[in-house]
Amino acid sequence: MHPLQLTSFHTPWVNVLRSMQTAHRGLKRSFDPEADDGIFLNDDLIGLLHDIPLQVIIISLFVLCVIASKVYIQWRRQVKLPYVTVGGGPHWIRSWRTSIHWVANSKSLIDQGYYEHRHKTKIGAYQIPTIGGTYVVICAKDLIEEFRNAPSNKLSFAHATSDILQAEFTLGTNILFNPYHVPIVREQLTRQMDAFSVPLMEEFAFAMEYYMDLNGGEWKTFKAYELCADILAQGMSRVFVGPELCRNPEYLKLAIGFTQEVFVNAHILHLVPTPMRYILSPLLNAFTINKSLRAAIRLLGPMIEERKRRANEEGRNWKGRPEDLLQWVIEGAPPGEQNLKAHVKRLMELNMAGLHTTVNTLYQALFWLVMYPEYIPELRQEMESVIGEFGWNKASFSKMLKLDSFMKESHRLHGPSVAIMGRKVLGDGFTFSNGLYLPPGVTVGVPETIHRDEVEYGPNAKEFDGFRFSRPVEDAAAGVNGEKEESGSSRVKRKYFVTTSLNYLRFGHGHGSCPGRFYAAHELKILICLFLMNYDLRLEDVPKPIYFLIHRVPDMSARISIRRRKTASF
Repeated sequence: MHPLQLTSFHTPWVNVLRSMQTAHRGLKRSFDPEADDGIFLNDDLIGLLHDIPLQVIIISLFVLCVIASKVYIQWRRQVKLPYVTVGGGPHWIRSWRTSIHWVANSKSLIDQGYYEHRHKTKIGAYQIPTIGGTYVVICAKDLIEEFRNAPSNKLSFAHATSDILQAEFTLGTNILFNPYHVPIVREQLTRQMDAFSVPLMEEFAFAMEYYMDLNGGEWKTFKAYELCADILAQGMSRVFVGPELCRNPEYLKLAIGFTQEVFVNAHILHLVPTPMRYILSPLLNAFTINKSLRAAIRLLGPMIEERKRRANEEGRNWKGRPEDLLQWVIEGAPPGEQNLKAHVKRLMELNMAGLHTTVNTLYQALFWLVMYPEYIPELRQEMESVIGEFGWNKASFSKMLKLDSFMKESHRLHGPSVAIMGRKVLGDGFTFSNGLYLPPGVTVGVPETIHRDEVEYGPNAKEFDGFRFSRPVEDAAAGVNGEKEESGSSRVKRKYFVTTSLNYLRFGHGHGSCPGRFYAAHELKILICLFLMNYDLRLEDVPKPIYFLIHRVPDMSARISIRRRKTASF
């Protein structure tokens, strides 16, 4: 017998099939006593099960489960919109082929649909078959405006994000459906930005010296993503947990690793049917997410307990009370979240949210700098002039028009996702003013392709133009195109990096926009200033991102070279 042909496994299934056979015969003869047994589950067919290897049965059940779930999802979520598919043949073949193609080619499918339906049809929307069901893409401005203003009980950001992170199987859904941290980030963290400027600058500068370890004026080559993650994790930890842990190698490794573990586990779970996720996720989490959370509790636990003890004994404003994100999480936690495990978990989740997107943005900005070094002299001049006069503070960075424009242009062309503002349809569905109906369960998003639309951004929309957003403001101030703009005039409205609009949706738009974008932009500008004022940068590899579902995954192996400037400014 084959080692996997286990009689103990087969016997229950054979008995079930024999019972089905008996029931079938009885039912058939109740209608026609003379009827023969037919070929349904005959003895020969059942006997064959004893000769089928166990692994074949398991794989067959898996395939049947995938097919059944796919058919069920498609049936439940039928949308009357044009399809974007690949290849030829009947629709069901094209749909299956496209859903496989989507896994690694989402960008090309979304771009194809955008250029076919953005300006050429009245509908302004399309759908793409995916392994998780149909994905609806909204690209007409009037629909996007309705979409962003829709109530969360109709179009839910939390449910869409839960699907992306597979939160039910990785983090748990509490952070999404009990988001008490949002006002903390939007108000307290943003309000303290100025106070954090110098500590952040000092911590980032220290991290750069430590991780780059440059001697003299020699060039040294680094993997860009790894370097960005190391430096950002240390600086962010200064604001998140304070000086006690922000230079602790074990904690920093944990902060970076936890972020990667969540996304890797979610990506794996996306590829298997939902029933199998209940089996697979505990195995994945046991050696990754859960292990990291236990380590985080060990490192953060004594600090949290000491802070809570001091607050209980001396009152809320106890002497030496730190101003950092951990303290605000402790104080802002609602009933049910006021325990050590909940505090640590919420902090690690916020760390993941902040680190993931910010590392990607810094990484991409550095590559634009080394691929287009002609921007560096003007950026350096602006930085040295403004910081030399006003110092390291929020007001200084608001005066750096060129730097702000460069960051926005970098983000415009290469964000972390090819579909943005994701929402999941809830309740009894959602109907747009033009009559377009979306049934419950459908996921909806906006294509990032809107940021490369020539109608919105001009004939060079697909090209990198670092001063695209600062040039009109500077030209107006200098009177290049006519009458000189007076001080305080709003004739030419400045389009800040963090300003959202229907043309710039990287941070979302409206009530679902990113609450941490002001802090993230602030720390990114500090980092770019430190890089350009103190170091020379050189391109080694042109990065080649890969695409997985809606995610743009950076090229982890792409390198840059760095050396200390002879005339370093800091």
